Amino acid sequence: MSIVQKVKSIATEQVKDSNYSLYDVEYVKEGSDYFLRVYFDKDGGLSLDDCVLLSERLAEELDKEDFISDKYYLEVSSPGIERDLRDLEEVSNSVGKHVYIKTYEKIDNQKEFYGDIISVDGDEITIEYKDKARVKKSVVKYEKIAKIRLAVKF
Repeated sequence: MSIVQKVKSIATEQVKDSNYSLYDVEYVKEGSDYFLRVYFDKDGGLSLDDCVLLSERLAEELDKEDFISDKYYLEVSSPGIERDLRDLEEVSNSVGKHVYIKTYEKIDNQKEFYGDIISVDGDEITIEYKDKARVKKSVVKYEKIAKIRLAVKF
């Protein structure tokens, strides 16, 4: 089992009967330092106090298990307001939300969209967006998407 898989297992177990959920785990080397980044979420988002609590709990369990041989920095945070939507289920759960979509090829003469997800039907995502002063809709097949994330609407 990899470090990421083991940390996911531990973190998932820790939040199992709470209002928190595990979003993702990364273990990366940047320069000469290793970083273990664990992202949690809950309805309404995480507060700083939530991050402190989750970090302390996770650090205690990681120290007990002691399976990471490298020295590393533990970072616990929220995935952020502009988080990636990692699969079709997350996209489906984001109907009505404002997103940024970048596609592999042009759809309706463009490769980037900022708009609201109107619906998800199978693997087809309908997005409503503004093109200059006009409101338009486009249907984008999920496999044509290079990147999709939540976006802040201005």
